[in-house]
Amino acid sequence: MTEIHSMTISQLSTQLREKHISAEELTRQFLDRSQILNEKLNIWVTLDPEIAIAQARKCDEQIAKGNFKSPLLGIPIGVKDIYFTEDMKTTCCSPIFEDFSSGYDAEPVRLLRQSGSVIMGKTVTTQFACGDPSPTKNPWNLQRTPGGSSSGSAAGLAAGLFTASLGSQTAGSVLRPAAYNGVVGFKPTHGLVSRFGVYPVAMSLDTMGWFTKSVADAATLLQCMAGYDERDEGSKLSEIPLYSKSESEKRAPKIGLVEQYYFDDADPETVSEINKLADKLSDAGAEIKSANVDLDFRNVLDQHKIIMTSEGSHTHRENFLERPEDYAPEVRGVIETGLATSAATYVEALSTQRHLTAEVEKTLDSFDVLLAPTAISGAPTPETTGQPAFQAPWTMAGVPAISLPYTLDSDGLPLGVQIIGSHFQEYDLFSSASWLEEIIGFSEAPELI
Repeated sequence: MTEIHSMTISQLSTQLREKHISAEELTRQFLDRSQILNEKLNIWVTLDPEIAIAQARKCDEQIAKGNFKSPLLGIPIGVKDIYFTEDMKTTCCSPIFEDFSSGYDAEPVRLLRQSGSVIMGKTVTTQFACGDPSPTKNPWNLQRTPGGSSSGSAAGLAAGLFTASLGSQTAGSVLRPAAYNGVVGFKPTHGLVSRFGVYPVAMSLDTMGWFTKSVADAATLLQCMAGYDERDEGSKLSEIPLYSKSESEKRAPKIGLVEQYYFDDADPETVSEINKLADKLSDAGAEIKSANVDLDFRNVLDQHKIIMTSEGSHTHRENFLERPEDYAPEVRGVIETGLATSAATYVEALSTQRHLTAEVEKTLDSFDVLLAPTAISGAPTPETTGQPAFQAPWTMAGVPAISLPYTLDSDGLPLGVQIIGSHFQEYDLFSSASWLEEIIGFSEAPELI
C-alpha cells in the first residue's frame, strides 16, 4: 500500500471520505514527519501543531456530519511565507518583517480554508521571493539547491511533509523548484488566481502557483482558487470550467518542441534526455514538430529583468531607504538596478512583453501545447537557486505552464519537462499534461527515512 505521505490529494480524499483515517490522524502523521526531517531540510518558517490540529478537528466534525464539501477537506497544505495568514506571521524570510502579522488571509489561502484544507504552516522562501539562496536543502541530495524562490514548498512536498503547497512565480520560482525536487509544479495564466494578500515582487509578472504530486491534484487546486478578484489590479474575468474533469479527457496532443535557445543553452544530458522523451511521446501517439518561436529569447530575458527590477524597486523603495542593511545581496541588487532604470527603458520592456505574448499565442495556434526542458540541468550546488532563463519567458508571456518530472540524470537528480498552453486554456493544458504524465510514468522519490 502507498504510504500516507506519498499519496495524492485524490487518494487521501478517498481515505478520509471512507473513514480509513481521520483528518487529525493525517495531520499528526505529517507533523511527526516534519519533526523528524525539518532539522535536516529547513522547510518551515512557522509550524504550529496546535493550529494545524485544531483545523483538522473541525474537518473531522464536517466529515462526521457527511458534509464532504470538497476533495480538499482535511488535506494538509504548506504555504509559502509571502502569503498573508490571519493566524500566523508572514515574514518573507526578512528581518524587516520578522514580527509582521497581517490579521487576514491572502485570497488563495482564504479559498483553501473555505474548502476545508488544513493550512499546516509557512514554508521557507528566498528573501522577498528573490534570488538569494535559502537555507532549505534538496531532499534528493543535501548538497544541491532545491531551487527558489519557493524553496520550502517544493522541497517539503518532495520530502512528504504535506500533500500540496503554495508557491509563486515572477521568473521561474515554481517551475524550476518543481523540476529540481521531482514534483509537479503549476503556474496558471497571469490574472486567473488572485494575488490579494500576497507580498509582491513585480505585479506585471507575479503569478500564483503550487506544487502537487499529480496533474489531477494541480487541477483540483485551481478549481478551488481560480476566479476574478477586484482587489487584485491584474485579475482578469474568465470562464471557470470544471478543471477537475480534465483528466478524464486526457489525449495525445499536438506538441511544439521548443528547440531554439533551449537546446543551445541546456546541459548536453538534458538535451539528450528531452530528445528521448520526445521519441517516447511520439511512439505513444503524440504528434511532435519543431516550434520556431519568432523571438530573441536572450533579449526577452533582458527585458524581463528590466520589468522585474523596476517594479521590485517600487515595491521596496520605502523600506530600502530606511533599512538597506537588512536586504540580502541579490534583493539589494534588484532594487538598486530598478531605481537606476529610466521610465523610457521600462516602457520599452513592457512593449517587448506585449510582443512576446502575441508571438507565443501565434505559435500556439499551430499546437495544443509547447514543450521544453524546465531547467538547464538537474539541481546545481546551493550557492545559487539555479537559472530562471528557461522559465521566465513563459512567465513574461503570462501563459499557463506545468512542469512534470520525467527521469533522473546521471547524478540521480530529477529532470523536469515543462508544458506550455494558451492563455486561459488550463483545461486543455491539464488534459495534455495528464496524458504525458501517464506515458512518462515517473515514480521515483528521495530516500530520506
